[in-house]
Amino acid sequence: MGKIPLIDAETLYYKPLNHPKQLIDGILSDGLAILAGDSKIGKSWLVLWFCLQISRGEPVWGCPTHKTDVVYLALEDREWRVQQRMQDLIEEDPPENLLFGFSCGRLGQELEDQIETILKEHPGTGLIFIDTLQMVRDNVSAKVNAYAQDYKDLSSLKKIADNHGICIVIVHHTRKERDNGNIFNDITGSTGIMGVADTCMVLRKVDRFSGKATFSITGRDIEEKKLFLEMEGVTWHVIEDNSPYEPKTERVPEFIFQVVDFLLLHREFHGTTSDLLDALEIDDLRPNIASRYLTRYYSTVLAPMGITYEYRKTAAARTICLTLRDDDDDDDGVSRSEILASLKAENDDKESPPDQSSQPSQSSFPLVTEDDPDFPF
Repeated sequence: MGKIPLIDAETLYYKPLNHPKQLIDGILSDGLAILAGDSKIGKSWLVLWFCLQISRGEPVWGCPTHKTDVVYLALEDREWRVQQRMQDLIEEDPPENLLFGFSCGRLGQELEDQIETILKEHPGTGLIFIDTLQMVRDNVSAKVNAYAQDYKDLSSLKKIADNHGICIVIVHHTRKERDNGNIFNDITGSTGIMGVADTCMVLRKVDRFSGKATFSITGRDIEEKKLFLEMEGVTWHVIEDNSPYEPKTERVPEFIFQVVDFLLLHREFHGTTSDLLDALEIDDLRPNIASRYLTRYYSTVLAPMGITYEYRKTAAARTICLTLRDDDDDDDGVSRSEILASLKAENDDKESPPDQSSQPSQSSFPLVTEDDPDFPF
């Protein structure tokens, strides 16, 4: 066995990383997700509506979506049923970037390779629904540890999702017994299912013949929330949001947009963070805070603008490299000027981040200054 690769805290702290995309803002992000509920209560209607909305970039319950190619493995349905549901859900032409499959291999046998093939042949795919887990899984022997088996089976799908930066949603069932203290305990199987999943969603009807339900969500990259839904026709609608947390709406610091403007003019920068602040004629922002801003907003501002960012640590100095890609449009043909205008417009209604440019209070730990020989920038 080879050595365990390690990374020091400082390098990780300032390393530019792509954060999970929000397929549905505040509801669904990249990674492995579970959507569970009782049989025949409208899960498949909800899943198909999600597929249609996300593939077209249309909002879900007022929440923005990240438009992407979608694959729906409707393993419990036949073509005519999905066709009829689509015709009931939309009147216009269906999206060309929504693909369906009605059969596939088993977990641990063919399925993983089949998904890899899909992603190779359709590289724009960002979301895959598998409906349902039982259709792709062999029955678990009573002699096998259920937690270990659940974790092992789903880990292979999580690995694919993480490696490709996509979301895989597995539709699953809930048990007959109800846990009124923790609705996520209703998910059939061991706690290994919830343990491996990045996001868990449970659809529970008020009663079997009611048109009302709760939709509970929790996850590693999603704030916990509970939505009250009502079926109107063939579509679930939100009638109340009982989320315990307000959504995060932190404003992007003006410094980040100044960096973008600088790169649109000069196309690249190499040097320390202090050199960058000098080039931007900014004297009220500490270099370590500026470095943190570059890392924090890399995936939401810099990367969408076509800017690459590298943090380099040597014995002599810590430098950064910012480069504007040569192409002017993103993958969807949207120009940089349009992206920048959209980012600034979204930023106008957000709250300002805490002011970290001033000196800390007396209760704070003392900061290293640029005059200190150990100052990294």
